[in-house]
Amino acid sequence: MANTRLQSAVLSGGLLVLATVACAGASAGTIPLEVGLRARLLAPGEPLRVVVRAPVPMASVRATFLGHGIFMVRTRTLTEGDLSLELWSGWTLIGLDQGSGQAVLEVSGTTQAGREAAGTRAVSIQSKQFPVEELSVAPKFVTPPPEVEKRLQRERRKLSGLYKRRNSLPPPEGSFGRPVPGQPSSAFGTRRMFNGKPRSPHPGLDLRAGTGTPVSAAGSGIVVLAEDLYYSGNTVILDHGGGLFTLYAHLSEIRVEEGQEVRKEQVVALSGATGRVTGPHLHWGAKIGNRPFDPMALLDEALFE
Repeated sequence: MANTRLQSAVLSGGLLVLATVACAGASAGTIPLEVGLRARLLAPGEPLRVVVRAPVPMASVRATFLGHGIFMVRTRTLTEGDLSLELWSGWTLIGLDQGSGQAVLEVSGTTQAGREAAGTRAVSIQSKQFPVEELSVAPKFVTPPPEVEKRLQRERRKLSGLYKRRNSLPPPEGSFGRPVPGQPSSAFGTRRMFNGKPRSPHPGLDLRAGTGTPVSAAGSGIVVLAEDLYYSGNTVILDHGGGLFTLYAHLSEIRVEEGQEVRKEQVVALSGATGRVTGPHLHWGAKIGNRPFDPMALLDEALFE
């Protein structure tokens, strides 16, 4: 085994600062990859952006974290003195039910010359507790009637296929923005009871917004869904590339079409009270693949530096 120069992470003001350390690497002849992270926090419900710097041109880069593969995209080439570095980027997250402790981010790849490359990153995950909330809604939204089961199955299949898509867009150059100015009325990850029955944790953030409030795209992307769904009502989903999606639900009106490109802050809909709701508001969600995270993290510049 040969020693390679890898990186450890120190959290400073939301940015994971790189600090070089020596550690045991892969077999002799393997090209070392520098593995960096960008994050707001290292805790359940938080997204992470993986940044890999390779000293040679790469044909492919692969990564895994907490048992999940990471879709890696070549972003750009940096020149530092006489050294040219190729940058790759990918999105992952720490799941809602993940406990505290140590984890390892593993990266491997193949250079354009056919050589193997590898790097690792140790991650210290913090613990986090989520609140519990009790809500009263129409009984049909707790136990759907049999006649809507086919609709629910159709919607689940469509959403499952949608979240499997991986668009090779480079990561956004800056942080996202709020889709509406209203403050949160229900937190991400809240353990919810509907009519006294436990349901899945809240996979997004509820923002105060009266019916008809303009809803803006939090970031530039492509509309991959714009339709009425049983639970979330009128819904818009945007694909921001690399498996990163944002969702806007319970809308009174949709103003975009599937396949349309939208820019950050462009109005995509009006807020409302469609689907399973207790009153008008905007449900704002964010996912990497089909796994949700706190969308407020997207407002933090640390993810995009």
